[in-house]
Amino acid sequence: MMKVQSLLRSALSRAGYQVKLKYLITSVVLSKALLCTLPLQASEHYSDHELFCFNQPKNSDCLLELQRQLQQQPVGSKGWYKLESYLLDYYYDKIDFTSLKLQAEMLLQRQDVPSVVLAQLYFYYAKTLMHLKQPELAAVYGQKAAQLVTELYKSFGNPLRLVELANLQKALGQHDLAVQTLSEAEHRAGNSQDPIFWFELNSNKALITDSIQSFEESLLYRQRAVTAILPTEHHVKIVVALGNLARTEQLLGHYAAALSHYQQSLAYMSKKTDPQNWSIYHVRLAEIALQLNNPELSREYMQQIDSTLLGQTHRLVYQQLQQKLAQYHKKKPAGV
Repeated sequence: MMKVQSLLRSALSRAGYQVKLKYLITSVVLSKALLCTLPLQASEHYSDHELFCFNQPKNSDCLLELQRQLQQQPVGSKGWYKLESYLLDYYYDKIDFTSLKLQAEMLLQRQDVPSVVLAQLYFYYAKTLMHLKQPELAAVYGQKAAQLVTELYKSFGNPLRLVELANLQKALGQHDLAVQTLSEAEHRAGNSQDPIFWFELNSNKALITDSIQSFEESLLYRQRAVTAILPTEHHVKIVVALGNLARTEQLLGHYAAALSHYQQSLAYMSKKTDPQNWSIYHVRLAEIALQLNNPELSREYMQQIDSTLLGQTHRLVYQQLQQKLAQYHKKKPAGV
């Protein structure tokens, strides 16, 4: 699963908009959609569609409410663009690239899109094109996003913005530049007490070391990210931090620790509000249980999975687990 997340937040708060750009997802990072579970105390940098969802009645459909309120706003108004930014963020969190593509292409035809929303729009459209296997066109929109993001950082300088800029640089293959940008962000942060900054800084450092499969170094950064975010009430980010740490531990063969951290993450998520990630995490739990030679526990986790919600990678793991568990059943002595 990664996302550019907070780079535009300061600019948007001053311009009257609220929006979030997600971390760009790599093979180690899982999808981060945990809608309607916003922490009760948001940091100064926390502002996205989850806040909108959280403020709706518990039994309401967040997407329907977004669409309803959009119809009530004058097209092209500040309120309309704020809701459009929420909608883009919602579709991205839900990994609904079909809807995201349609929404993005509608907005790209307009000439009055504010720069802060346009940067988000370029980023999400680039991710959509990458998903659709159009890397050359995706790179074009990624560069447009990077240019706008850089301009916004210059206008609203903040070390957290540098972290998100580094994230985008990595996505564009500019790894050395991303490392330099992260170093500058850490230097400028000084003694910052913002847990979101340290969570995102270390998460981005881990992404870079993941790309060269330096998982021992990644483990250190994943641990620091968890340490930073765990005392907060940012449940979405806690799930991401614990899941990323667990996956790194699994890749290093630290199966008991990986199992423990995946289990710990379940306390911060809900099968009802995020069935896809619930299934993804249980795929990994079932896989780790087998790696620990505990097929019965693996079967228990498999029962929590809705395979129709899995992407290609996790569906393949799920199918492989089914085959292995079937083999375990055949080898099991009669009467045992």
